[in-house]
Amino acid sequence: MVKLKGITWDHPRGYEPLRAVAKIWHEKTGVEVTWDVRTLKEFGDYPIEKLIADYDFILIDHPYMGEAASNDLLVPVDTFLDKSFMDFQESQSVGPSFSSYGYNGHWWALPIDAAAQVAAYRKDIIDLLDWKLPRDLKQLAEAASKLPVSYKIGVPLCATDIWCVFLSLCAQYAGEAVFNEDGVDAETGAWALDQIRSWKGFLYKDSFQMNPIQMLEHMSVADDIVYIPFTFGYTNYARKKWQKNRIHFADVPGSGPGKKSSVIGGAGLAISARTKEISECVSFMQFILGGDIQKTAYYQNGGQPAHLDAWLDNDNNEDCSGFFADTLSTMEHAYVRPRMKGFNRFQETAAGLIHSAAQENGPTFTIMEKINKLFKSCCA
Repeated sequence: MVKLKGITWDHPRGYEPLRAVAKIWHEKTGVEVTWDVRTLKEFGDYPIEKLIADYDFILIDHPYMGEAASNDLLVPVDTFLDKSFMDFQESQSVGPSFSSYGYNGHWWALPIDAAAQVAAYRKDIIDLLDWKLPRDLKQLAEAASKLPVSYKIGVPLCATDIWCVFLSLCAQYAGEAVFNEDGVDAETGAWALDQIRSWKGFLYKDSFQMNPIQMLEHMSVADDIVYIPFTFGYTNYARKKWQKNRIHFADVPGSGPGKKSSVIGGAGLAISARTKEISECVSFMQFILGGDIQKTAYYQNGGQPAHLDAWLDNDNNEDCSGFFADTLSTMEHAYVRPRMKGFNRFQETAAGLIHSAAQENGPTFTIMEKINKLFKSCCA
C-alpha cells in the first residue's frame, strides 16, 4: 500500500480538512496520506529544506517560492498537471492566490487555503453600543475614542505578525511599489511604522505579544476586544458553535476599488522534490483541489478553501456569518509579498526590528536604513 506523508500547521483549519479528505481518498484508492503539524510561526519561518526529506507534501507560504525554485526543493507542479487543470485553478483563484505561487515561469505550489489580513469584530457588542466600524485609517483613532473604557481595539502584533501588518500598511500607501532595488521604500516604511506607533494609546494591552489565533481565541471567549482592523481571517471563529461567541469579519479599513488592501496569506500545497511517489502525489493534489471537494468536504471539515466557487457558495456563507462574501474585496485587492531567494530569511529578521521599533520612539528613517541594509545582505 502506498503511504504519503504531509506537514501542515497546528490549527484545526490547517489539519482537519486535510485529514478528512485524506480519509475519503484512502477509501477511494487505498492510498494513505497522513499529516503532521508544526506551529504557526514554523509555518512562516521554518526552512523547507529541512522538511523535504521527510515529507511528500508541504503546506507552504508563498514567499518561499524563490528559495524553492533556486534550490530545487519542490516539484514544479505545472510540469505534471494538465493545462486544463492549471487553467481551472487559475479561474478559481481568490484574488492573487494562484499567481502568488508562481515563480520563474513555474508553479511550485497551488493554493489550497486562501486568506488575507481582514478586519474582525464582535457584532453583538458593537450593535449594542451602536458603534460603527471605521472605514479608513483616519477613522480608527476616532472610533477607538468612542468605545467605553472596558472595550478595546486589538491588533495581533507579535514579532511575526507585526511584519504583515506593516506590509499591509505599506501596500495601502504605495500599492505595488512597496519594495525597490534597495529594499522597502523608505518613505513608505516610515509612514507605516508611524501608523502602528500611533495606535499604542488605544490598543489592547497584550497586542504586541499575540498572534492572530491567540487574539481571535481571546475575542471569541472574552468581551474586551471588540474590533481588530488587521488580522489574518479564520472562518472557524465565524462558524456556529465554534466558541462561546461568534466573530464577524469585514474588509480592512482603507481598502477600496483600485487600491491595495492588505497582505495575502493562505497556504499552498507543494510536493517535495525528494518524493518517490510523484504520480500518487499529483493524483491526490488533483483530488483535494477539485471543485467539489473544495466547496464541500474541505470547507465542512474546518478548512478555508482556495476556490472562488467555495467563497461564493450561499450555504458556506450562511454557515460562517458571511465571512467569504464580507472579505472578498480585501482578497481581490491583496498585496503579494516578494518571493526572491533569501526573502524569507530577510523578513524573519526584519519582523523583529519592526516589532522593537514600533514599541519605541526612535527615528523611523534610521530603522528603515537598518531594514534595507538587511535586505541587501539577504536578497541581493
